[in-house]
Amino acid sequence: MDDAHFSSMDASLRSYSEFVRNLPVAVYRVTVEGKIAFCNDPFARIFGFASVKDAIGFPEIKLYRNKKDRGTLVQTVLQHGLISEMPVPFYKRDRTPIWCSMTTKAVFDDDGEVVSLDGLVRDISGEIEEADLNGDLIGRLNRIEDAVFLLDPQGRIIQANEVAAEIAGCHIVDLPGRLFSELLASEDRQLFFLFIGDTNRIGREEIILKLEADSPNDKFIRIQAAVIKSEGRSRTISCVISDVTDRVNQIREKANRDKFQGVLEMAGGVAHRFNQPLTIVTNIISETLSDIDPDDRLYASISKVQDQIHKLNDIARKVGNIKKYEAIDYVAGIKIVDIDRAS
Repeated sequence: MDDAHFSSMDASLRSYSEFVRNLPVAVYRVTVEGKIAFCNDPFARIFGFASVKDAIGFPEIKLYRNKKDRGTLVQTVLQHGLISEMPVPFYKRDRTPIWCSMTTKAVFDDDGEVVSLDGLVRDISGEIEEADLNGDLIGRLNRIEDAVFLLDPQGRIIQANEVAAEIAGCHIVDLPGRLFSELLASEDRQLFFLFIGDTNRIGREEIILKLEADSPNDKFIRIQAAVIKSEGRSRTISCVISDVTDRVNQIREKANRDKFQGVLEMAGGVAHRFNQPLTIVTNIISETLSDIDPDDRLYASISKVQDQIHKLNDIARKVGNIKKYEAIDYVAGIKIVDIDRAS
């Protein structure tokens, strides 16, 4: 390529950069290290920087109210390539709290490595305040007897009522801005994101998931989700939550009883099949002992074998006759039948 071609490319890049700087929407680029590499004037104004130059190089994480939100946002972008209109609570440079809607995508190099995150920012603080003040959102939610969460399309909590906060085991003021998935057991979080995707696509969905629990006892909830469309606003997902722990435990217990019953029936059949060969072995050992002098060392050894055969006979008889049983803890969470207490 000649110098004229490179000169033309440089002019084109400068023109594009100037175009982006003059856009009426806030545009930014962040490096993989989390430093602001590029932004325009609307971005600087939203976050309270004196100028674009003042924003360049600033650590983006210092703008997040909840530091975990950046990790969540980056992880979501890397998994899906793009996030659209995700509400995130931020601070301005002077620590004034604001809400912003983030649309972000990952930029990759020729080797497939992430080189930056590029996106658009929209200040939605007014919309959040309007929802709280004009709609008396919290008051209306608390008048509902059911547990209700309002989520954005990405599964972030917009608001919840007191009943929902009680089920989640959190204080109600700590819920807005958090991802609902953070309330769930780690093994169910990816399933929840799939569930939210289906809800956005279909409009209504239902699922049972396990909550993250501080106690050793599992806690399960049923989520009935529906998309609420509001004129001129981003869609909201209404989630009605029910505690179904008792029902899930009943189903588990019944499944365990059915499993035990099937195993016992099989074990009973096996025990009856053992009876005949054990009887034959017992008779042979008795005849053998009758032909051996009790003072012979072999007599003592065979007597020990006879004792163990008697024990096997006793176990086979008990297993074959079990009608009622009790399960006891064994190892690694495994339960076994207590043969001595069975009847």
